[in-house]
Amino acid sequence: MMSLVAALDYPLDLAPTTALKPRLRVVLLGCGTVNSGVLAGLEDMPGQVEIAAIVTRRPRNESEGAYAWLTDLTAAFDTGPDLVIDALPDCAAAEKALALAVERGVHVISANKAVIARRPDLEAKARRAGLGFAYSAAVGGGVPVLETVARLKASGETITRVRGVLNGTSNFVLGLLEKGIGFDDAIAAAQAAGFAEEDPSADLDGLDAAAKLALIARAAFDIAPDPYAIPADSLFDLSVGQILGARENGLRYRQLAELSVQAEGVVATVRLQALPEDHALARVENEENAVEIDCASGTRIVLNGKGAGQTPTAGSVLSDVRALLANGGAG
Repeated sequence: MMSLVAALDYPLDLAPTTALKPRLRVVLLGCGTVNSGVLAGLEDMPGQVEIAAIVTRRPRNESEGAYAWLTDLTAAFDTGPDLVIDALPDCAAAEKALALAVERGVHVISANKAVIARRPDLEAKARRAGLGFAYSAAVGGGVPVLETVARLKASGETITRVRGVLNGTSNFVLGLLEKGIGFDDAIAAAQAAGFAEEDPSADLDGLDAAAKLALIARAAFDIAPDPYAIPADSLFDLSVGQILGARENGLRYRQLAELSVQAEGVVATVRLQALPEDHALARVENEENAVEIDCASGTRIVLNGKGAGQTPTAGSVLSDVRALLANGGAG
């Protein structure tokens, strides 16, 4: 059974109570695949948001646009943002930035599942202060996993199990391995497609899926699990021969992340499983995600869609921005 950090003692379903200004000043943390898409979306909302600064690891030429391009976090926060949008990879700078945002009373929207999963205290502090703290894009990309969990709970359903393919990068790589392509070439293809980071180990070793499970557990069961305590299989535990052999026998390997309510409590795992090829979770292709949510009433919800890439992830971030504006009455 997974190790719990703590049961939650703060509400997840309250709208922010900190008043929003008529036009939000926004700081973007990172401007890679995700936030470049977010930036384009924000540019279509000039009456509701203005870009205060964009923080990047490497200096940018001011002539690249009309925005302040900064490399220093403190300088970015000194511009007086109302909202920080975080699309940084898991790193010390991302954790520092989110902590600084909450400390300064700044609303947070993030796609950074790793930091949010291991720092439930940041969300707790933000919510107690009446701040918005949203991370829909951290789980499922464009698949509304956390939103669906919240709606089910609000309708009185009791969730008993959540399982699915939560990592589009691993699924993309598995699809290429099924075609006999080697690991190195499959990973390179995922990187070239914009699905895999320069270091793809978190995806392939199941750590990314474990962090997403921790966030789903927070939403579904009001607990804060330690993502590093969740048992996870690595794709490197499989050989191309095993994958091809399974395919020949009508099976497909998938990286399955699962939460289930059992007698000993909530159990979480990330396992590589060979599923019948006609199974709903086996049919997901490339960077797609698919999730099954089971309830005590017998209700089963199946979600699927793009789980990685700019369009679905940036779209989820922008959805959180619109929700914050709606809740705060801005615009």
